[in-house]
Amino acid sequence: MRRQPGTGEQLPHARQLPSAEFVPNNATQSAAIAVLEALPDPVVVLNRRGLITGWNPAAEELFGYNGDEVLGRPWTEFVVADGSNGNALSHLDAIGSTVQRGGTWEGSFPITTRNGDSLLARVRAAPMINGGMITGTVVTAIDLFGSDASRDDQQRAAARAAVRAAVLSRAGMQLGTSLDTGRTLAALAEILVPAFADTCVVDLLDENGVAQRLVTVHSTDSSPCPPMRAGTEIQYPARHPCDRALRTGRPVLIQGAPRVKAMDPDEECDRKALLLDAKSLIAVPLLAPSGVRGVLAIALTEDADPTPRYDTADLELVEELAARAGLALENAAMFDRQRTLALALQKSLLPTDLPLPDGVSIRVGYAPGAASEVSGDLYDVVELSAGRIGVVIGDVQGRGAHAAAVMGQLRAALRAYAVLDVQPGQLLSYLDELVRGLNEEILVTCVYAIYDPFTRRCALANAGHPPPLLASAHGTYPMEVPPDVPLGIGPLGPGGGKGAVQFDDHIFSIPPGDVLVMYTDGVVERRDQSVDQGVRTLCSAIERVVREPRAICRAALKAAGSEAHDDQAVLAMATSTVDLPLSRLALPARPEAAFAARHHTRAVLREWGLSEHAELAELLVSELITNAVRHASGPRPSPWSFSDSSQYPAADPPPMAEDMLELAAVREYADHLGALDEDNEMDLLAEPGLLDELGMLDGTLAAPGGSRRLDLVLRRGLRALWIEVHDPDVRLPRIRQAAETDEGGRGLYLVDALSARWGARPTDGGKFVWFEIPLF
Repeated sequence: MRRQPGTGEQLPHARQLPSAEFVPNNATQSAAIAVLEALPDPVVVLNRRGLITGWNPAAEELFGYNGDEVLGRPWTEFVVADGSNGNALSHLDAIGSTVQRGGTWEGSFPITTRNGDSLLARVRAAPMINGGMITGTVVTAIDLFGSDASRDDQQRAAARAAVRAAVLSRAGMQLGTSLDTGRTLAALAEILVPAFADTCVVDLLDENGVAQRLVTVHSTDSSPCPPMRAGTEIQYPARHPCDRALRTGRPVLIQGAPRVKAMDPDEECDRKALLLDAKSLIAVPLLAPSGVRGVLAIALTEDADPTPRYDTADLELVEELAARAGLALENAAMFDRQRTLALALQKSLLPTDLPLPDGVSIRVGYAPGAASEVSGDLYDVVELSAGRIGVVIGDVQGRGAHAAAVMGQLRAALRAYAVLDVQPGQLLSYLDELVRGLNEEILVTCVYAIYDPFTRRCALANAGHPPPLLASAHGTYPMEVPPDVPLGIGPLGPGGGKGAVQFDDHIFSIPPGDVLVMYTDGVVERRDQSVDQGVRTLCSAIERVVREPRAICRAALKAAGSEAHDDQAVLAMATSTVDLPLSRLALPARPEAAFAARHHTRAVLREWGLSEHAELAELLVSELITNAVRHASGPRPSPWSFSDSSQYPAADPPPMAEDMLELAAVREYADHLGALDEDNEMDLLAEPGLLDELGMLDGTLAAPGGSRRLDLVLRRGLRALWIEVHDPDVRLPRIRQAAETDEGGRGLYLVDALSARWGARPTDGGKFVWFEIPLF
């Protein structure tokens, strides 16, 4: 008998201290001690606190400590000398946690003896259970260096440890560098097979808690059973290790042949898919903060000598991999949610249905890049006055929901500015001020163009964006429109602030059938090539397809490739090969111009087959011409002076005498030419004598006396008729509320009430006032 250090209790050389719930009699205790001392292998018995309560002679021989020195003390003091063996300490912690869960731990690790020698021990730890409670631990250890017969085991253990280290290193790199769940777990399975397993499967739980196969990897390609298709629903037998891991959230180690008899499929492939032919199997749940996400299972299925089997060290490795995989799944799920939100936000902020303007065909192609977050690409098509079209494409620096939100702000602002009908350069100046007003360090590139399908003229301004392409019968080439600075980074003023930026307007014609192609930098930028090379590649891709917008968008996105890092957006606008109906008439700013404009309008509409719209068109044309004559003739008032009683800002409204003179002149011409009705309609263009009388030369009404010139323009589209009047006054009209006693001031009110819409747009030499009449 030996005395336990620090106590007065006498303990045998080898004994197991009883638990508090069970006190054996002397005969039982003596028998246990006898068995313990007779065992040839080292045995250490621990209580629930990890203190040594049993230490047989074989353990004394292996570790070099006698019973008096160890009983009642932590066993870690004698397995790891001075606590210097970190590898052994980590295994001892794993032993304690495994046994406390009721599991058995088995593995190999180096330990240090009393004399300082290091030896490789094969250790097995199992719980002692009494009355359904864990009362202690029984640990056995075998010196793998102690005999020649164990040399093979030693070599296999060392090789296995090396494989585990390599697998853990490679898998850690793979799991830490990707947010693609499928690719990550597939790569992990390929690391495990065949180096560590013959088969590896990964099943994930869907939103309803149903397991679905994600990855299946076999070591032998010659297997008659193809891997189960991803997304296939999996139903494991009730006692299957994978089912237990999914239900309990705990790992399962089957060291021998799996004892799964509840389900025995007839099909060999089903058995293989469910791992029912495994010789040894490990199933570990994929855990995340939200719960069990799936299961990772590896199996040894091939015959070998000796029979292959996993041990607790292998289980620890797979647990570590599963923990990392679970974290990767959670990160991927979080990223997917954020990306889905950003994509939904971006989609909601981009146009879904493009307008169908006359004279052009427009298509847009968009593809998200391979990068982890969406970018701030924007595009839009805006219907402007008189059948003209505004097209824009741009890119907001940055990624994610923030970039998409900024893009949405810019698109909303752009549409608001476009309604003002300003030139492209002026619109970009407005956007530049807006970007700088956001007080954020962002950079925006943008191209905005206005195309007139009736004249085929295009005005374009570029804020640091890749130049558009023009695809024609002669080839595809970048347009010579040098970009100005991007939005938001204007030049610094004398005080350090950013001054106003002026963007140049580039004016050019687009021939019939040609296609204007606008794109974001994601289409042409690659890490392995220059932007110029990317533009050449894009031009070549477009030249190989027909000059049709849809085909061009597809070719551009295909040329960009599925591995493009940035998002890609392409906008293609093809011009019609058929000219749209257009009529122009120049008039003097004199009272008789209204009469000529009415009859010119009637004649043109009759020629276009739109006589049913002539009466309304004549009335509205007369109002616009009358306003233009009144405010475009005579000295121009100060632009800084306004009057609430006028439709136009004016310093001093014309005197009533001038109004009466104009009215008298109109009546004189009406009396001279006679009243017109449906049976006696006069065509100004067909009456040379009348044209001469009005001073009209070659279809242009002369402006005697130096009076200013007006221009009447009629445009016919498929769904609408646009009529506009240009005058040299830069002031824009506005509707005023006329008093009941006023004899005038209701012209624009009539235009607003009787037309589908109306407006005014400034030009370099004045303004256009226009209205629209729907044809259907």
